[in-house]
Amino acid sequence: MKTNNLRKISAGIILLFLVAVISLIAIYYLRKGISRHATLKNQRGVVIEQQNGRFRFLKDGQPFLIKGGAGYSFMPELSACGGNTIVCWDTSKLATILAAAEKNNLSVIIGLDMPDIKDFDFYKDERKVRGLYTAYLRIVTACKDQHAMFAWCLGNELNFPFSPRYDLFYTSYNRVLDMIHSTDPAHPVFTTVINMDKKKLFNIQWRVPSLDFVGINVYNSIRNFKQEMDFIKIFWKGPYIISEWAPRGGWEAPLTSWQAPIEESSTVKAQQYLDFFKKYMPVQDERFLGSMAYFWGNRQEYTYTYYSVFNDDGTPTEIKESLNDAWKDTITVHHAPEITAIVIDDSLHTKDNILFAAGSSHSATIELKKGGQSGNLRYSWQILKESWTTWGATWVDFKKPVPEADLIAENGKQQIVFSAPLKEGPYRIFVTVFNSNGYCATANMPFYVIQ
Repeated sequence: MKTNNLRKISAGIILLFLVAVISLIAIYYLRKGISRHATLKNQRGVVIEQQNGRFRFLKDGQPFLIKGGAGYSFMPELSACGGNTIVCWDTSKLATILAAAEKNNLSVIIGLDMPDIKDFDFYKDERKVRGLYTAYLRIVTACKDQHAMFAWCLGNELNFPFSPRYDLFYTSYNRVLDMIHSTDPAHPVFTTVINMDKKKLFNIQWRVPSLDFVGINVYNSIRNFKQEMDFIKIFWKGPYIISEWAPRGGWEAPLTSWQAPIEESSTVKAQQYLDFFKKYMPVQDERFLGSMAYFWGNRQEYTYTYYSVFNDDGTPTEIKESLNDAWKDTITVHHAPEITAIVIDDSLHTKDNILFAAGSSHSATIELKKGGQSGNLRYSWQILKESWTTWGATWVDFKKPVPEADLIAENGKQQIVFSAPLKEGPYRIFVTVFNSNGYCATANMPFYVIQ
């Protein structure tokens, strides 16, 4: 009797297991997106070719490896440094950007924003969804025949959820994706994810398989990129680009006790950019299609110097020279000033938690490498108030804060005297060192004012 009961229980378990497996398979195929990819027409346009297991771009029939600057300014400088690709998310400037890119022999990735699932109500409003579709149809139609056109990026760092409750998102996304492929079959479409997010990559392959490749935004974690990608091969073997890279993201930086990220000088970052490209860029991976250095231009994010290859007045930093060496696989003599340290009160260095009494007086000195490419030096100091609300925030049109007034005595010297602001809160003192070679170097130090 016991034996018969055990057999019945075992049979029931097996049946439940089979039902569960069949249900999962059914769900997988019922919700799996339709696969459709860009096709090359008359050898004009961009296609991804796979040959002997290795992927590569063909642009107008010729092999093409992306060596890009994430940004759309300083195009002549990018081309002169060996770069070949820019990315533009401002669709109001596309005609001008495409014309300037073609003049400088650059290719353009056009970014088309898609609302993230945190704004899921957008996808419940058919009028808004239809309006976005129509707007993007006009853009694709207008740009598809431009010679500088390279690829479309549909959404940046979106969440691609597993749950079926977000089917409306996938329906809308795939509808726009299919429209781009139908309207412009000569240029591929991709999207970007943060780091090597396994869940997102699985869901992209499952729910939006028509994407031609994937962009991976990776910063300090590129050190472990190869190991992560080897693991991901188990379920995803598609081609990719490193769509954003820099030595260290603001969220990866050491912090002060009040959680302000500590930023390296442009001199240190320049060496880090070169080291990261030489040591960690996955150039040997057969799926690797190129990379986009972040940020080719000037951008207020954490600070106005954190990711910026150029100062806010357009002067290049040494990072530009490092990217030139990376893209051209060469070593050149750099012409930017070289900073060794920024020192407060003759003893306080960057990693100290610096607290000042409101209105107190202090000194600041910028130390330079002896024998560096100095030229005739000029110094510019600023004190800026920081906001906790924007540290680590994304999708914000950051603007550089207005410098605090009347705090620095005799600005323009290598060593200055300054007064701490009167209002309590987090601040940062910046210095930019310019030389007669046309370059600058930047450094800053956070401090906190106590009333």
